[in-house]
Amino acid sequence: MLGHRIINSTLARRLTELRRRSYSLLSKSLTCDHLTSSIGTTAKDCRYSTSNHFDSSASLDCGLPRCSKELGDPLPFDEHACSVSLPTWCSVVGYEEGDQETVMALKTGYPRFVYHPYVLQLMEVILDMFPNSDSHKEDCLVLPTKEAALRCQAFLRESLEQNNIGNSFSSTHSATRVDNALIERPECESTSMGKESGSFNSKIRVVSLEDAGVHAVLFPAETSAGTEAKAYWQHTGELVSSRRAEKGLNVLGKQFSKRVTCCPMEGTPTILHSCDTSICSNEATSGSESALSHEQLKKRISSWTNVESDNVFLVPSGMATIYKSLRSARRYQLAKNPSSLGGTSIVYGFPYLDTLKMCSRKEFSPAGVEFFGKGDENDLQLLTRILQEREESSWSAVFTEVPSNPLLQCPDLEALRSLADEHDFCVVVDDTIGNFLNIDLLQSGLADALCTSLTKLVSGRGDAIAGSVITNPNTEKGRWMKEDLEKDTDIFGGLHEADAMAMVHNSVDFPARNSRINETTELLADFMNDHPDVDVVWYPKFVAPLFTRYQQADGGFGGLFSIHLGPHICQRTFYDLLDVAKGPSLGTNFTLVCPYTLLAHYHELDFAMSHNVPPNLIRIAVGLEDFDELKEKFAFALDKSRLHPKLPCS
Repeated sequence: MLGHRIINSTLARRLTELRRRSYSLLSKSLTCDHLTSSIGTTAKDCRYSTSNHFDSSASLDCGLPRCSKELGDPLPFDEHACSVSLPTWCSVVGYEEGDQETVMALKTGYPRFVYHPYVLQLMEVILDMFPNSDSHKEDCLVLPTKEAALRCQAFLRESLEQNNIGNSFSSTHSATRVDNALIERPECESTSMGKESGSFNSKIRVVSLEDAGVHAVLFPAETSAGTEAKAYWQHTGELVSSRRAEKGLNVLGKQFSKRVTCCPMEGTPTILHSCDTSICSNEATSGSESALSHEQLKKRISSWTNVESDNVFLVPSGMATIYKSLRSARRYQLAKNPSSLGGTSIVYGFPYLDTLKMCSRKEFSPAGVEFFGKGDENDLQLLTRILQEREESSWSAVFTEVPSNPLLQCPDLEALRSLADEHDFCVVVDDTIGNFLNIDLLQSGLADALCTSLTKLVSGRGDAIAGSVITNPNTEKGRWMKEDLEKDTDIFGGLHEADAMAMVHNSVDFPARNSRINETTELLADFMNDHPDVDVVWYPKFVAPLFTRYQQADGGFGGLFSIHLGPHICQRTFYDLLDVAKGPSLGTNFTLVCPYTLLAHYHELDFAMSHNVPPNLIRIAVGLEDFDELKEKFAFALDKSRLHPKLPCS
């Protein structure tokens, strides 16, 4: 009866592997020289506003795109950019299918999907530094902490064994299998620089370069192992950022093409890379900026959410917040019943793809997952019945989004809270799209943990990656999770100091930017909703009546909406002609548009359609541009994309 709601792990891995083919092809095509030589250094690239008074024109002049860019250009025009320009419908398809011409044009990509050139070079350096003893070819994956590397090692051993090839990699797998949720507080001390760990007979080994701030898992250079390693990087978000890789290369004394993104400008602050010699010689900068940047970021988030800063836990990406929360929620169940496998995960509503894919994998959620893809009243009744029928079962957490991506739906959090209390599991909410300035899920006690991708609107600029987990002091399990996460030994969850520093600088005017983007998005969503060429607009104001229950008194509906055009409109022409930045990600200070279903579910369109997500859905993340400017651009693209007059309804 429930089979259609339980994601088959083999199918999930197969779909992931299909996506990996295009991403791995892209990664191998990049070099440091390729990226650096393609990005000019300009003063406007370097400006970070610290004014508490928002000036939209000034911010958009800081090297941020306000029009469509050439295929492959970084978005923004920065060596640490978190998006890449895919300006035409064909380029999106080429990106997904691994078309050689498209792939070779890309100079960067979203960090969880594409290895940055600095990361690729760092992996080559590590392979040269740690040759194996029996001369078999190896590949490697770099991780930000020793704990992350050990988790990745355990993941690879288990996943490769499930694919019936584990014995060829490690003869000691059965003896060394460890639950990934328990590799938080290793009994052994951290390895010193260059020390190898793991069984002598194991071909999947961990090496650590403590001084360089990087760790790595080395494994036989076979397609299956590389695919699974990339899946770990993508699903968990435990990644090495471009800034961390840059510092690692510098500490190791390796020559590489490099430029300082943030150059001194009169009247503006400067962010220097932490590995730059100028920052090392500047005691004030290294002390006040680098060492305290994590605490500054935590305090800022604390001030926005009205919780103490010790409830804020930082990680290197948004997906890492989901992974960190899942491990904690599973430990809560394991503490009650060690035989529970940490409980079954619940994914409620159609989520961002990697949340479901991670919970679908036995390596991360050994007891499996129950997926309720519509998150409506029928799903709520079904979930209630399942919990009652399986009263003896353990459940780790319910994972949901407010609002969801890309359909902007809102679940009944009061009902989920009640079920979680009755059956003793955690409520974990991803509020990245709604964000904690617009909605209150902490003081209301609705969420035990709040997961936010700081990469998005909190940063805004799109040149730094980070995430935060906020445990709720107002709920019993939120307090338990806080005490649990405080025991973690990976300080600041692997978020590099330079990324934290960039996040502190970028986020200083977040409240003002959020307010303006709320206003502009509502105006543009209203315009599109009233436009005769647009069939559907998914926006909380129109499709999520429960959203207003959770809004702050001065909160808006957020900066994202999705559309589906009428049958008389050519969606490809519309996308191609729309003169705004186009590519993956959201929450940037510049408007960013993408055909989301193609980017996220290209190899599983039937699955997306079965949950009311159409293939031609276009997602719009509104930036700081004036409404009139955006209205003119969208109206022009709609007008020029009309195949024939709209037929009257019969």
